[in-house]
Formats: sequence, structure tokens, C-alpha cells
Amino acid sequence: MLNQQSDSLPNKLVDKKVVLVLFHNDLRIDDNATVTKAATLAENNNGSLLLVYADSLADSIEVSNVTQASDSQAYQFDELGAARAQFLAESLADLDESLQRLGNRLLYLTSRQPSKPNDELKTSTFAQLCQMIEQQHVTDICVSRTADYAQNQVYALLQEKYPQIMWHSQSTNTLFALLPIEELPKSFTQFRKKIESNHNLLSAKDDVVLSGITELKPQASEPQAWPSLPNNLLINDSNLLFEMPKTEQPSTSEFKGGATSALSHVHDYFHSDAPSTYKITRNALDDWTSSTKFSAWLANGSLSVNLLLNRLRQYEREVVANDSTYWIWFELLWREYFYWYALVHQQRLFWFKGIAQQPPTTSLDETRLAQWKTGTTPYPIVNACMKQLLQTGYMSNRGRQIVASCLIHELGLDWRYGATHFEQYLIDYDVASNWGNWQYLAGVGADPRGCRHFNLAKQTQQYDPSGSFIFKWQGDNTDDYVLS
Repeated sequence: MLNQQSDSLPNKLVDKKVVLVLFHNDLRIDDNATVTKAATLAENNNGSLLLVYADSLADSIEVSNVTQASDSQAYQFDELGAARAQFLAESLADLDESLQRLGNRLLYLTSRQPSKPNDELKTSTFAQLCQMIEQQHVTDICVSRTADYAQNQVYALLQEKYPQIMWHSQSTNTLFALLPIEELPKSFTQFRKKIESNHNLLSAKDDVVLSGITELKPQASEPQAWPSLPNNLLINDSNLLFEMPKTEQPSTSEFKGGATSALSHVHDYFHSDAPSTYKITRNALDDWTSSTKFSAWLANGSLSVNLLLNRLRQYEREVVANDSTYWIWFELLWREYFYWYALVHQQRLFWFKGIAQQPPTTSLDETRLAQWKTGTTPYPIVNACMKQLLQTGYMSNRGRQIVASCLIHELGLDWRYGATHFEQYLIDYDVASNWGNWQYLAGVGADPRGCRHFNLAKQTQQYDPSGSFIFKWQGDNTDDYVLS
């Protein structure tokens, strides 16, 4: 049960700051203005610091304007795919290790399952978060800005519930802190041209200034310990779950979650020749070095996009600047565009009619949907991609376009089924990029040319001419490979 508190706290309780950081898609400490702001607030006011990750926060409350079920997702899923859950668990564990080195720790909230059949229903993460806020008399909450509509609705609900708490939001996940132009264009091309005309981000002489943990103690040679947890916080409180999720590395995944792995990958990638050939190799279906593979760490904020931009600039200065290095920048702009696209259009990102308000022609066929999800359609290239996703949590950009086109056109299904399936399984799931791209391919979003229909036989011939990808992922259920 929650301990109800009055909106006005006794003065003696607010002499010291109790600052709560609510992590979402900013799972790092380096170049994270949110945690820097929170630690500074607590330190300057002789206060304490609560660093919290609340699992599935938006899903844990039943509020019509927060959940997406009625107007967006065509179906719901009970749990994340194994690879995505594993990547998140690794990311949280890495963040916790970093925080412990600074004298604090990550408090992980997840729904508490009843221990006995007759016990009350599980305690939601939202209820646990409210309990913590009230018991610890939180004075300030710090969050990173996000384009996640449901998450923003939760923030609004918390602000309404606790008007006495000061809110602080920082930009941690985008190239621009604010929309850099007056109005978001209807197409990416228009957006890109305006950005490149008005902002010299790629070839600027000076690197982007990163928000580092050393800002707390500018004179110190090494970061000093952060403000600690409140003294009265019981880590083993029976009403709150702080145990970190288990991590069991899937043998088929080359991704490992966390900022440590992200920085290691950035180092390895830019110390190779891969950036100089990216535009040529990026459409490969199944090769670790063919594309940058930054998306998973960018999606949950383990990797700073500004740090990545600085490293790309350095590569262009010291090694080569060509069409391929530009195309990495091009892809970062796509990511940026979809962030602002989701922020501008909000719940319309999930509507069947999309922002275009033109419903596509679809039907609901459970059998065809099940075949698509399990990789048992009549199309071997689609099957291989879908089985790769189920086993690894990853699929190439080319593969995503192929399977999306199949679901929309060959199978005639609601595009939102595909978007939600990707949400469940992709380790690099990002609400803006995922739903924005699906709208784009379904012809209800930002593409002025309408829906994209890919010829599956042609795609197979071009990107898997030998059938090796289909063979590896068992996309063809016959003994002999047959071109779809």
C-alpha cells in the first residue's frame, strides 16, 4: 500500500534535496546532462540521490491517455523477446557498475509477482515509484527528454500527482536540444536539406562539447563520489524490488549491452576500414562489419550520439571523408528526423491511418500473421530474416524493408502488427524510428511517394544471389533452395 502524503511537505523535510533520476533511454553516465544536473543539485544542497530505472513504467498503469492499446498497437505482448531483454539487462548491469564506482547504485523497479496464489496482484512499477517518491520525500525529479509518447504521458501524470516536486529535463539523446527549424518538414529530404544548409555539424572544426561527470568537480583530476542514497532507504524493502534482472548471454548474439561495450565498439569500428566502405556494404543481410551496428546502443542511450558524431568527424579529418562517411551522417539525420517526427505527431505515430490519415487496404488473417512472425511464409528471404530476428534480436535495414513490404503487400496485414512485433524483439527498438519507418513503408507517414512495395524475387537475387543467407537461417523449408 502506498503511504499517502500531503502535497505540502514539512519545512524540515525539504532543507535537503532528495533528487531522483528516472532513467529511460539514457543508460549511461558519460555525456549525460540529466545525471550531471541531478548530482550537482544534490551535492550543492547537501542532499541525496536516487537513481532509478522503472521497468515498463508506461505499461504498468491503466490510464486511457497513457496506454497505446486502443488506437495504436494491433496486439499486445506480455514480455520482451529474449535477446532484447538480455541486451537491456546487460545495459542496466553496466550502468549499475558505473554508478557503484561513484558511490551510488541503480535502483531497479519491476512488477512484483505474487509469491502465493492467494496473494494480491503484482505491484506495478508505477505504484512502487510513487511509494518511493512519497517515502523519501523527493524534492526534484530529473529526466531526459524523449519522443516516447507513452513515457511523456507518465511524466505528465507524475507532475500532476506531485505538483510540489521540481522537474528538470535535459537533452541527452539527439543532435539538437530543440527542433532546429521553425516547422518540421513533411519529408526527410526537406529536413536534411534545411539542416545541412543551416548547421555545419559534420565538418565543424570544433567537436561537440560533451557533458561529463567531471563537471561536478572541475578541479579534480578524477571524478569524485556522487551524493549517496538516502540513509533511510532500505535496499531490501519488501515493498520495492531492487534486484537487477538476470543476464544470460545468448550464444547467437554479437551484441552486448552497456556503455562499456558501446565505447569499445565505437573504438573498434573507427579503427577499421569499415567507415570508408559503409555505403557500399550497408545493405548486406548478415555481416557484422557491413553496417555500423550503433543502433542498439543509441536506442537505449548507452551511446551518446554527440560522442559518435565527434568520432565520425575525427575519422574524416584523420583518415578519409567520402560518400560512405557522409552516409553514416545521413543515417544519423534520419534518426534525428524521426525523433522530432514522433515528438510533433505524438499519438498519431501509432494510428492505423498514420499522419496521412489515409487507411491502407488490409485484412486480418491470423494464419498469415503467424507465418510472418515465425518465418514460415511462402517467401524464403522473408523467412530467413524473421528467423534471424527471433534468434538474435537483430535484422539488417535491408531485411526490415523486405519483411515489412511482405507483411503489408504480399500478406495484406495491418502494418501495426509488424511495428509491434519489432518492438517486442528488436534489441535496437526505438519508438520513433520503428513506428516512423513502418508508417513510411506503409504509405501513411513521411514518404511523399506513398507505400514502398519491394519485389521479393528481385531483392533475393540482388542481396542473396547464392542463397547462403536463406540457407543459414533456414528460410527455405524444402531440401533444395528455390528462389522465391
